[in-house]
Amino acid sequence: MRDANPHKHHSAVRLLTASAAFASALVWFMTEAAAHSGNLRRPVGETTDAEVPWLQWDFHPSIFFGILTMAVIYTLGVTVWRKKYNWSTALPKAHMFRFYSACVAQWWLLDGPLHYLSDERSFFAHMVQHLSLQMLWAPLLISGIPGWLLRPLVRKLKAERFGRWITRPVRAALFFNAMLLGWHIPELYDLALRTHPVHILQHLLFMSASVVFWWPILSPLSEVPRAPYGVQAFYIMLNLAPMKALGLIIAVHNELIYTFYASQPRVWGLTPVGDQRAGGLTMWVIGGLPLWAALAYVFVQWKRTGTPAKGMSGVADLDDTRVLGAAQPG
Repeated sequence: MRDANPHKHHSAVRLLTASAAFASALVWFMTEAAAHSGNLRRPVGETTDAEVPWLQWDFHPSIFFGILTMAVIYTLGVTVWRKKYNWSTALPKAHMFRFYSACVAQWWLLDGPLHYLSDERSFFAHMVQHLSLQMLWAPLLISGIPGWLLRPLVRKLKAERFGRWITRPVRAALFFNAMLLGWHIPELYDLALRTHPVHILQHLLFMSASVVFWWPILSPLSEVPRAPYGVQAFYIMLNLAPMKALGLIIAVHNELIYTFYASQPRVWGLTPVGDQRAGGLTMWVIGGLPLWAALAYVFVQWKRTGTPAKGMSGVADLDDTRVLGAAQPG
C-alpha cells in the first residue's frame, strides 16, 4: 500500500532508522558492559547433580534489553506506526505470535537454565541451545516480520544489493556451514567457553548465519526474495549433510574432543565422553528434523502455487496473488 504523503513516509523511515540505531547502540553498550563485568561467570566448584540450579535464570543486560528493544520497535511498527504512516492493513495474529515466540525463545535460550548448563556443564546442553537458535529462533523471527516493516529500513540503508548477494543459496549455505563447522574446531570451541567475549561473538555469528540461512526459504521481502521452490528444495537437502556428518563424527569419537568439559562437574550422571556423544547424536539425528519439515513445507507450497513466473519474488503472498490472478477467466 503506497503512502500518498511522501513527507510522512520519509518521517517513518527516519523514525525506523533512528530506532534501529538506538537499539544497536544500546545492545552494543550493554554487551560491552556485560563482557567486562566481574559477575558473568560463576566460579566452578565441586557441584553435584543435586546442586545444579536447574531453574536458575541468569541476567545478561545485553540480551534482556536487546530483546526488549527489538520487541518494542516491532510492536510500535505493526500498530502505531503502521496506522500513522498507512503502511499496510492489520498484521495477522499468526505473524505476531511467531515474532513474540522468537523473542521468548531467545531469552530462554540465552538467559534461562539451559544457558547455565551450556556454559558451565554440558556439551549436550550446548548443542541443544545452538540447534534451537539455528532451527527454531531464526525461522520464527523471519516469518514473524512483515516485509512492509523491513522495507523502509532496507531502502534507507541501501541494503538491497548486499542482502540479495549474501542470501543467495550458495553464499548462504557457505556462510552458515562455515560458522557451524568452524566454531566446532576444538581450539575455537574451547576458547569460546573460556573467554566470554568470544562466546558472545560465537552466538552473534551463529544467529546471523542462521537468519541468512533461512532467508532464501522464508524471506518476507520482495527486494531480497526467496529462491525458487526447486532451488529451495535442493538447498535444504544439500545442507542436511554437513550437520549430520559433524554430529556423526562427534558421536562416534571415543576420546574427549572438547577438553573444557573434562574439569567440569557432571550432570545427569554422564561422563564427559558420554555427554559429548549425546551432543553428537542430537546433531546427527534430531538436528536435521526441522530441515525435513522445511523441505515438506517447500513441496506443499510448490504444489499449491506452482513455479513462480520469471520476475516473481517467490514470496508466498505474491505467489498466491499470481495464482488467483491466473484463475480468473480471461
